[in-house]
Amino acid sequence: MIRSHAEDLDALEHVSVHPSGSDEVTVGVFSLAPTLLEAEDRAAALVRRAVREEPALAGWTVLAVGAALVPGPWWGFE
Repeated sequence: MIRSHAEDLDALEHVSVHPSGSDEVTVGVFSLAPTLLEAEDRAAALVRRAVREEPALAGWTVLAVGAALVPGPWWGFE
């Protein structure tokens, strides 16, 4: 559902949703943006856009946005 609202600029790789057992969920957005700040900004824009435009998400609110830098082989470490 969130992926359907992605734009090319979002550099979206994949989305994961993690229910917390309450009325809240954590949405993980893996972005191929060139910097951590851009990834965070793009993920925030994407999720807010989806909440605003997706009828099934009516009544939901984005409470917080944060980013984590995930190490991987793309950094060139052996």
